[in-house]
Amino acid sequence: MKLLTFEDGEIRLGGEAVPGLLASLKVDGKVRFDSQKVDGASGKSKTPQGWEDCEVQVTVALLTDEESDCYTKAAALEALFRSPDKKANPQIFTITNKHVLARGVRQVVFSKLETAESNRTDDITATLGFTEHRPPVVKVEESQAKSPTPGEAAKQKAGKDSPEDSGYVISGDLKK
Repeated sequence: MKLLTFEDGEIRLGGEAVPGLLASLKVDGKVRFDSQKVDGASGKSKTPQGWEDCEVQVTVALLTDEESDCYTKAAALEALFRSPDKKANPQIFTITNKHVLARGVRQVVFSKLETAESNRTDDITATLGFTEHRPPVVKVEESQAKSPTPGEAAKQKAGKDSPEDSGYVISGDLKK
């Protein structure tokens, strides 16, 4: 299990330290709406349909120091962002941060990396975007009786032409 941890101002993705200083953490949740145009009225009618997956944004400052410059740190962040799982998909991380857990987010996917620099300082601001991951719930249900498809009906009819195939055999002496 890969963890996303926030401890003492340090962020770790799957055990690997994220370069930079933690500047802010933001969790964004929204309601999902179904919008429909109403005849004879201006605008649209909105009906709430549940919740969107939460977005978690972490902002870090990539500073130039004795160890490396801000561009080397941005390249290291890019390598973390593009690091796939065993099936070549973006990785899923389990959160250990109290703020994010308080919002009900348990697992996230590293879904966005944005960097920006200014002409005033020799640093880069990076925003790491994570999207809530809710694995699909597989529910096993008993199948209910259904109408047979035309192909199934043809097979059933073909199989019932002989009395032995139906499971019912009438036997007896029909002589008078």
